[in-house]
Amino acid sequence: MSIDVIIVLAYLGLMILCGFISMKRASGSASQYLVAGRNLPFWVFFPCLAAVILGGGSTFGSASKAYQYGLSGAWPTLMFGLGVVAVGLFLARKLTRLRVYTLSEMLERRYAHGTRYVSAVISTLYTVMIAVVQIVALGTVLKALLGWELNTAIVVGGLITMVYTMLGGMIAITVTDVIQFVLMTIGILILIPTGINQVGGWQQLVTQVPAEFLTVTNVSGERMLSYVLLLFLGIMIGQEIWQRMFTARTEEIAQRGALAAGAFSIFWGIAMGICGLLAYVLVPGLDSSAEALPQLVLEVLPAGMSGIVLAALMSALMSTVDSTVLGAATLVTNDLLRPIFKLDDDAEMKASRYATGVISLIVIALGVWVGDVWTALDTAYAYLSGCIFVPVMAAFFWPKACWQGALSSIVVSAMVVTLSIYMTSVSSLNPIMYGMLSGLLTMILVSLLVGGPQQEELDAWQEAN
Repeated sequence: MSIDVIIVLAYLGLMILCGFISMKRASGSASQYLVAGRNLPFWVFFPCLAAVILGGGSTFGSASKAYQYGLSGAWPTLMFGLGVVAVGLFLARKLTRLRVYTLSEMLERRYAHGTRYVSAVISTLYTVMIAVVQIVALGTVLKALLGWELNTAIVVGGLITMVYTMLGGMIAITVTDVIQFVLMTIGILILIPTGINQVGGWQQLVTQVPAEFLTVTNVSGERMLSYVLLLFLGIMIGQEIWQRMFTARTEEIAQRGALAAGAFSIFWGIAMGICGLLAYVLVPGLDSSAEALPQLVLEVLPAGMSGIVLAALMSALMSTVDSTVLGAATLVTNDLLRPIFKLDDDAEMKASRYATGVISLIVIALGVWVGDVWTALDTAYAYLSGCIFVPVMAAFFWPKACWQGALSSIVVSAMVVTLSIYMTSVSSLNPIMYGMLSGLLTMILVSLLVGGPQQEELDAWQEAN
């Protein structure tokens, strides 16, 4: 057994240990299990939020795109980072004051009348598909290192993530995310300078890649617009991001942490773009661009060091898998099971733990079964941004928005997105553009026709945030 394999297996064992250590503290209440008691200081909150953002799409996805298109591959991660910056500027303080667990619970507070249930279903489907993409990417790393079959690697990586998340909830995720953030940062700070040195310096790297690889416009304008609509807007209303926001101790920490995590994500996107360039030069001709980052690590770094960096890259994936799985479990228990079955706090915590295990198994099964996870991810983002973004923003920034307008907006835009996907394709801009436009028009027309919300309902909402 090589030193790299030993290091990676030791890291996986450490993640499980963190779950057992966190289990007792996480069992205190639903608040502890779901949002770490809403008590994280900045030095913990910031790396945890950054670790959630920098998952498979931000790390392996951007490096893969950069292997194909150069620095333009950084666009997805840049959009994620800018989206979280926008959350910090416009939403962070409002979210912290609400004292809720989910996006759907917020919609219930503002609109009521069933918006919670409809949005919870859509948000759960989105969150599960985000987890599926991460778990497949995690399996790809384990396959590259250990030589396992991809499905075996997916199952093993998924089960390990399931164990520590199910045991320790947000407490375990917080502990592991801090470790993962440190490893990720150290890994990239080692990988990029070493790779540039092996190429012969930055100037040598520049001369060995096509000229268009050094621009940020080597992708179509349509694709750049899709990144804005899908990723920038989508991450602003992602349950995994909101649930992390709810863990901050104060409004100021939530805002500063979001701004810092967004800025760090922009740096990370640039770093992944450089990694893609290095892989293009040092490991050319790969069968799959998805292997660019792990193969670059194995090519550039010596044994032992490559194991540390691969463990760091796995951290980027696991930090998003655990948060999205817990996010989906929170939506199911807090927004579906709790109101329907009248669960108390203790029952909700137990139900959340079981739901975490069940959803983890579903994610693993989908990772093994689903062929084109990126199409599934595009579908999830199309429904999330196309159907939920308008009611969420209207809740905070348009006092005339009412429950009739919100519910009509969600239903109409969902039908439009579905029809547009059927008539065109999920990878085109039409589903999300038509979905958002139809949702916006429906929200405005219905709310104005109804005459806005009842004044007492609006007063109660404004007092809450």
